[in-house]
Amino acid sequence: MSLLKRRSFVKTILATAASGSPACAAFYDGVSFRSPADTNTPSSTILENGAQQLRLSPVGTPLSFQNFLLVEGEWKPATLPGVRLVTGASFQLMTSHASREGQRITCNGTAAAVGLDGKRFEYDWTAEIHALAMSHTEPWFRLRTTLHLPRAIRLYQDGKIEPQIITWLNSTSTLMEGQSGSWRRVALTQPTRNSLGAYGNDLPAVYLLDQNAGVETMMYFDVSDMGWMSIENLPRFLVYRCSTISQIGRDGTQRLGVGLVADQATGNVLPAGDARFTYFLLQRPLKELVTEQKAVERWMPALLPLFEERLAWPGCASTWKEFAAATVGDLQEKSATRVEANGQAGLRAYVKDSSQIWQQPVDNFELMTVADVLWPSLLYLRLHPSPSYETECNELLAALPSFYHEDTQSISNDFLRKPDERTDSWYPFENGLVKYPAIGSLAGSKEVTDHFLEAFQTAQKMARQYDYLFPIYYRVSTLLAEGAGTNYAIGGLYAWAAILAHRLTGEEHHLEEARRAIQVLYTVPSDRLFHEPQELAYGALAAAELGMRDQANYLLYQQLRMFYWYSDPSQKSHDVRGMVQAAASILYPAFKENVEAVLPWTGILKRGIVFEGLLRFMDQQRRNNFYFFQDCFEKRQHTSMAFIPFENLGTLELGGQTGNVGKEIYGAGESLWMYLMYEALGQATDRELMLVNLDLLDVFDAKLFPPRELNFILYNPTAVQRSTSISIPPAQGHEVRLSHDGQSIGSRVQVPGQSWVRLLAEF
Repeated sequence: MSLLKRRSFVKTILATAASGSPACAAFYDGVSFRSPADTNTPSSTILENGAQQLRLSPVGTPLSFQNFLLVEGEWKPATLPGVRLVTGASFQLMTSHASREGQRITCNGTAAAVGLDGKRFEYDWTAEIHALAMSHTEPWFRLRTTLHLPRAIRLYQDGKIEPQIITWLNSTSTLMEGQSGSWRRVALTQPTRNSLGAYGNDLPAVYLLDQNAGVETMMYFDVSDMGWMSIENLPRFLVYRCSTISQIGRDGTQRLGVGLVADQATGNVLPAGDARFTYFLLQRPLKELVTEQKAVERWMPALLPLFEERLAWPGCASTWKEFAAATVGDLQEKSATRVEANGQAGLRAYVKDSSQIWQQPVDNFELMTVADVLWPSLLYLRLHPSPSYETECNELLAALPSFYHEDTQSISNDFLRKPDERTDSWYPFENGLVKYPAIGSLAGSKEVTDHFLEAFQTAQKMARQYDYLFPIYYRVSTLLAEGAGTNYAIGGLYAWAAILAHRLTGEEHHLEEARRAIQVLYTVPSDRLFHEPQELAYGALAAAELGMRDQANYLLYQQLRMFYWYSDPSQKSHDVRGMVQAAASILYPAFKENVEAVLPWTGILKRGIVFEGLLRFMDQQRRNNFYFFQDCFEKRQHTSMAFIPFENLGTLELGGQTGNVGKEIYGAGESLWMYLMYEALGQATDRELMLVNLDLLDVFDAKLFPPRELNFILYNPTAVQRSTSISIPPAQGHEVRLSHDGQSIGSRVQVPGQSWVRLLAEF
């Protein structure tokens, strides 16, 4: 075949793969979709949900299924037949009984495995396949298999790893896979990875659009329900990936699947007791080949209803007002928190002697810590004046100008910079280009804001030098990158910094600079955007400010891929649900990043981008962030520096280590932000309802804080309608007009279950 004809042949395949044409048949020569649905399948083993029809294997055979999609009035196979609910030699589940009740199939049976003594034994199992109600927006199937193990299983880990969860989709020839098949797929895999490929432990889900077949497949794995994972078998995301998988057959075909897959294990013991395997499956017909960005925008709204908030409070949780006041008190314990350099006062990164990892330099301190504490403190002092704390903040303010260096026109993170300084890019971009000008504006320091504007010119030079694709490490004097890592999401911080520059100068070219940065974030490969989660949040805020709604939504969805959608069953003293991985591949949540990741959401919500899933994550953090404080899983006794949060909470992947990084002073400011967001400016008498203020990032003059018009969202996370009274503490007893959509509503508000209302308070 000539080159021209071969290209034409491939083009024909590309145009017709989702149809029933001969070209499509050629592409799938050897495909094992098999025949359409067997019309003799008992109705007791068929579930329909939306455009899906799931058919379970009959009684007396190994437990498996095949899924179909309704396309042009016919049921077309969307998976291969014989998809096992659990994959592995120890999980040949023979079905003894199956029954259907409504939108639920239950079945049970027996299986055999090898015990730790090398002898085979039988065990019972039960399974439930549930077609979720349409209240979940999308017609998900939930598949839950429970093994009732009288003794531990010795897993087979030679050659193939078990257990895995794999949905086999189709099979194609190796020739056509390389010719065009692989080009016409969009895969979004998890957990997120950093720019050099190291994995994290966040959202447990996978997405695949295979336009060759015209099928979009999504899976979500409820690892909260899979408490059997451990170092004795497969320690969750140290080895598991939510990904695609391909197997090559001896006949030259390739079988394609998606699932929870692993290619290594740390042990071979599945413990006795009930071992559950729970996941969700959704397939939809889609003939269009969409971009990664559009795929993310299709995937995340479908996933969000699966995030279930847990409406509980840690044992020590009182109010964020109480915690913020106590944090301010702890910050004034100078022997544990202060450090001095060249006669200037600064803050330690961690409470003295609290870190098992970090050693504080005796003669240096970081802008990150000073800026983290100062920004919310300047607002807090307007609500709760304190001469002693104001004196401390003024001492910290005095050090700010010294972080700027005229020779490089840059703002360093270290008070005393090293010769030929090399920096990690997110430090100067977040602390120097976002927090630094915010503090300067609030404090009325033209010196500080002028330093920011000069440093922003250097950042602009760097942005254009790298086409807005920022490196992780670079030399400050030359702006030359070092190492292979990238941090593209820095563009989000840079875009917001450009908007701050516009606010200070009124120069329109800064807004155009912000637009360029956001557009680049919207075009690079989606898996290259993960570093610090707040970078994406500030990018979304900048996009919302610029009216770039699609880009704002996309960056929010990307950020949600870094969140913990699950509880870690290995950790009994805290719940990470609703928190965010502190950085791509870091494997734990941190208080600082938790709060900084959602703080920009307040401005995004104010600018009209609201979806209920965001509010669910915010409210979960409003509750679970108390766990970062020592012994907070119960009513605790007084301990030293108890209101400076731990940096890290334990996860299975890191052996459950909590607090070993230290009590982070550079996260103490977030205790104040929690109070400012959820309680300081407005309060609901019903604690179960979340009242969040939306104005904090629009305050640039401390003398005008709090403003006399306050914007809020009141969210009801419960399933039933609730009512609450609203009070506005800054009004100090003056009359308050509360309105919704321009209509006065009085001080008592009703909110339907899992709904929200926008409120304006004027006094």
